[in-house]
Amino acid sequence: MEFKIIENNNNVDVVLIMDGIESSKATCFLDNTPIVDGEKYGCVGNTDFKNTEEGKALLKKCEKIFANNNIKKIVAPMNGNTWKKYRTIKSTNGEDLFLLENVDPIENNEIFIEAGYNLIHTYTSNKGLIEDAYKSNLIDIAKENLEDEKITIRKFDKNNSIEDLKKIFNISKVSFKRNPFYTPIKEEEFLKQYEQYISMCDEDFILIAEKENKEIGFVFCIPNFNELKQGKKLETLILKTIAVLPEYENLAVGNVLLSIISETAKSKGFKEWIFAFMYSNNTSQKMASRNNAKTIREYALYGKDI
Repeated sequence: MEFKIIENNNNVDVVLIMDGIESSKATCFLDNTPIVDGEKYGCVGNTDFKNTEEGKALLKKCEKIFANNNIKKIVAPMNGNTWKKYRTIKSTNGEDLFLLENVDPIENNEIFIEAGYNLIHTYTSNKGLIEDAYKSNLIDIAKENLEDEKITIRKFDKNNSIEDLKKIFNISKVSFKRNPFYTPIKEEEFLKQYEQYISMCDEDFILIAEKENKEIGFVFCIPNFNELKQGKKLETLILKTIAVLPEYENLAVGNVLLSIISETAKSKGFKEWIFAFMYSNNTSQKMASRNNAKTIREYALYGKDI
């Protein structure tokens, strides 16, 4: 057993060599990683473990690399920060993976645990019938309150996609600050990540809430095109992100956005929706429960002090 080390833009790719053949792989992310309470974290990502023993050996090598770079805390799996691929499947009801569900396989849980990593955060994806969406006269009251506050809701404009994506970024960089391991990124990087999805999206499923033309909230949904690859009818909508600026959260903007999305989705023949990648116990989790969505997948994030 030996290792090939490749430095790559301030990060380090580690490849395990078995009998002269490349086998398990991972990347030690050293640059633009989370800083929590003033302490910088290293991230283990791009994991490709062939088996438990190789995975443990690879993680041990990664720990030495982090230690040599004066990094004492590790989070895994994470490709550098939470804007990119992170988390591993912890449990599942067996349903097929949905679009954008780019996470580590369930087998990696055992590897991280046996390597001495501790569970630090969990997330879920919940699925429900759109016809069971939350209905209440409180939604109507909330809509009236938004009108009184001169808050309008409109669909995404593909003809002006860059400017609308910038609006979504402005909300995200504020709203997501409270999320675990939040790491700031530049606007250009955000635009590059999201632009690839725009051609796949229906404008009616991306809504932006504005007050006097200033963005205050949004919801970003995309059809689960994996259903077509699986030979099924396209009838599931993925709620990828919903965010509202903190100072407007008491106006139930999120609930109004979801109410509009549910009616639009039903009118277009969608039957189910997935509340994707929600941090356990946060507002989105409660929102999924209110809309009668049940957990189909749980995800884990692990950490270790070295």
